[in-house]
Amino acid sequence: MVPGFSRSISLPLSPSRSGKNSRAASHHVRSASLPCQSHPIISNLGEQIQAIRSFSANPEASFVWIEVGLGQIEAVLASLQEFLYLGQTQETLSQAASTDSVLEDFLILADIYSSFVSTIATLKQHQAEIQSALRRADKICLVSALKSQRFVEKEIAQLTYSLKNISKSRPLALASNASEAEITGIMAEAVSTTAVASMELFSGVVAILSAAASSTKTSSMTWLFRKLALNSSSNSRVSDEEFGVAEKFEQLEVYVGNVESCSERVFRRLINLRVSLLNISTPLL
Repeated sequence: MVPGFSRSISLPLSPSRSGKNSRAASHHVRSASLPCQSHPIISNLGEQIQAIRSFSANPEASFVWIEVGLGQIEAVLASLQEFLYLGQTQETLSQAASTDSVLEDFLILADIYSSFVSTIATLKQHQAEIQSALRRADKICLVSALKSQRFVEKEIAQLTYSLKNISKSRPLALASNASEAEITGIMAEAVSTTAVASMELFSGVVAILSAAASSTKTSSMTWLFRKLALNSSSNSRVSDEEFGVAEKFEQLEVYVGNVESCSERVFRRLINLRVSLLNISTPLL
């Protein structure tokens, strides 16, 4: 039991869990029984969850938006890690029947982010290939690299679909007491919010790549393809328009690298959280 607590708080329900027949209501997940008097750790976790909900509810097709979103997910997971340090949290989760379900969710999230990091690394490689093809005026390599980028788009779309398994409310084991219901409910809420936000961010990456691919048919890339086809052996100086196209891809590569770094940090957070949960659920004798 954590000392100094005299009343309870609950994290606000997500829209998907606020209905009368929601799993949270039927299982009393929000029974407001965790003894805490506005504990700063729990208050901060609630604020982080609310922040990422608001953020993901207003998606933008930009890598800057995706970087910020990944940073907010990392903040949620960092707050959740601090929540796991609370004595009563550890005591409750070590005996809760639903801890295994939460562990499984974190394993799925970690696997998805591991794949996402690898996919983004592949995308960064394709961006480098595109720039090399532009510098060498190699139309064949350019078309090949752009086609490979479309495969990356499909892979990320598949990862987005995989997140649906944990973005919705999962049935938890019926809590044995009110405190267990509250703590496991907070954990489930954080997991669900992370999954929903990740879906929006992954969809944002797909939208950006799709828009980039479509623009090649009508934008300056069309002009570049035509010029390369007519003058593929020319060693003439690069025009301002060609330079502008190459510069855009260089900037895109920078953004992709930033997303890769942010995603790696989220992945490490997920791994650390799962390790902490495993240590709680299987304490050393």
